[in-house]
Amino acid sequence: MPNPGSAPRRSLLPFLLSVVLAACASSFAQSRLADLPEGNREPPKLGVRIIEVRPEGQLEKAGIQVMDLLSRYGKFTVVDHSTYYKAREFYLKTPDQKVKVRFWRGRTPMTIEVLPGTIGGSTNEYNAVAYQLDSAMMRVNALKEIPEFSRMVEFKSEFENSGVEAAIAQAREIIDRAEADGSLTPTQILVGRIGLILDNAPEDELHKLNALLVEFVQNQPLEYIGWLGNKFSEQGHYRTARQLLKEYLSKNPDSILARLNLGNACLSLGLWTEAEAVADLALTNADDLWPEGLFMAYQQKAFGALSRSDYNTSIAFAEKAFAMNGGTIQIEMVQLAAALSGNMDKFIEATSKRKESLPKEFETLKLQIDSLEALALSVNGNDALAREVIARSTEKDRVEARLKNYWRTYPQGNKVVENWMRLSTN
Repeated sequence: MPNPGSAPRRSLLPFLLSVVLAACASSFAQSRLADLPEGNREPPKLGVRIIEVRPEGQLEKAGIQVMDLLSRYGKFTVVDHSTYYKAREFYLKTPDQKVKVRFWRGRTPMTIEVLPGTIGGSTNEYNAVAYQLDSAMMRVNALKEIPEFSRMVEFKSEFENSGVEAAIAQAREIIDRAEADGSLTPTQILVGRIGLILDNAPEDELHKLNALLVEFVQNQPLEYIGWLGNKFSEQGHYRTARQLLKEYLSKNPDSILARLNLGNACLSLGLWTEAEAVADLALTNADDLWPEGLFMAYQQKAFGALSRSDYNTSIAFAEKAFAMNGGTIQIEMVQLAAALSGNMDKFIEATSKRKESLPKEFETLKLQIDSLEALALSVNGNDALAREVIARSTEKDRVEARLKNYWRTYPQGNKVVENWMRLSTN
């Protein structure tokens, strides 16, 4: 019972709410799932923002729009992706029961009901510091894709102050500051530190990466592990993506999409045999694959077969993939396999098809195409004509570096470079 002389309970509500909000602001770094007081009409400072609404999904059917902010899932507060996926995981125990989800559009709260699991949209973490970190990481990811031979020439201004290393240091400073002031959750800090270790990092850094990933998977829901694996793959962090996707598949082996994404990460890491094994598994039920999934499996098979010098199989799968997609990589695989096997008829056919289908990139990649033709001629014992191909090449600037960078991602691509250098120096 309240004391007779005390103030009415209603008048204490604003004060109590301010105390609760202040406590949440100082302690949300614990990344716990906590109840949100009902009646709160102040837009939250944290949550996950909708950045894509997919057709026919639960969000679209409920009228949710891009930029709406998700702040509460059932009885749980959402402050980052970790809490969002933990809330989803909790309610997946009763998958047929709908859950109330709180959104904000500006200062207007909205509550919809969804079935647990996929809601039909994409999100990012709504947090000013998280956006700042994302921007810094985007710079890291962009700079790491610039090849070594261009770093102090075309991109000298970006690299004269250490380039990637400076960008990583800037991102690390944001993380350190956020850890000290609690402006990011522990999970956001952990994910940030994982993202700062690149595929080509020194061995001691890679050991650190493994330890961070163990810490992450031990404390996060399975769907978040899989989601982050796909996210890192999109950002070109294939080593991290591979480990996360393998962890996800160890508990959800029926996810064909995750398996094929794992295969693509393996391709980028040069793990051709592992990538082909992924494709073989997916193709055991080829009728269940959607067009993009089938394309991914065909491409992984083409790379795997080429790595073990099964040129005819590689050509067959690369041609299937090209028929579906019409892309550079697929027709280039046909040319490379034909050149390595000395199949001039197939090489000429593929080159003609490439010129017809992709005329703009045919001219842009003339050096690379010439290097394939030189290899095809040399394999057929015709070094004289191969040297004529090299001599007619108009590209003279850093040729070896350009070829090495281009062919490093292909099985046996080093043979293209070695043949060019042999012909140009002898």
